[in-house]
Amino acid sequence: MTVSSEEISGILDGVLSLPVKLYSLKVNQRPNHSLIEVVLDNLEHPYGSVSLLECEQVSRKLKEELERISPDLDYTLKVSSAGAERKLNLPGDLDRFRGIPIRLVFRSEESEKEQEGIFRVVNRDGDQIVLEKFQKGKKSVVKKQTTLNLKDILKGNLYVNI
Repeated sequence: MTVSSEEISGILDGVLSLPVKLYSLKVNQRPNHSLIEVVLDNLEHPYGSVSLLECEQVSRKLKEELERISPDLDYTLKVSSAGAERKLNLPGDLDRFRGIPIRLVFRSEESEKEQEGIFRVVNRDGDQIVLEKFQKGKKSVVKKQTTLNLKDILKGNLYVNI
C-alpha cells in the first residue's frame, strides 16, 4: 500500500494551523515502504523556525490520520523545521525576511558570471530590490547599497550571523 503527496498534503491542511505552515513535502515511494518528509515553517518567528514541540504535535497528528486511513501502510515519517539557513522562496521571502542577513546568488550587469554576497533587504519597489552589503560586526560603518532586478536573483538563503 502507498500514499501520495496529495493525500499527505490534504491531511496536513487539516492538521496545521497558523502560524505554522507547510514549507515542503516529499514522499518517496519504495517497494513496500514510503518515506514521508514534512518540513514546517513558522510565519511568526523571525527566521521561520518551528519548535521541537510543534514538530512533535504535527508528527503525532499526521501519524494518527495515516493509521486511520491506511492502517497497513509501512512508512517512515520525518517532520522538521525548514531551518535557520533555509532556501528562500523568491521573491516573496525577500519581503518577509527584510532586515535579516541573506546570502544571494545573482547576475550583475557588470559581469556575466554569477556573483554571491551577503546582504540585508532595505526596500523593494516593484521588480527592483535595494540591498545593503552585510558586514559582520561593523555597525558604525556606512553601508554600501546595491540595487538588483528580481529577475537577476538566481537563488538565496537565510544567513545566520553567529
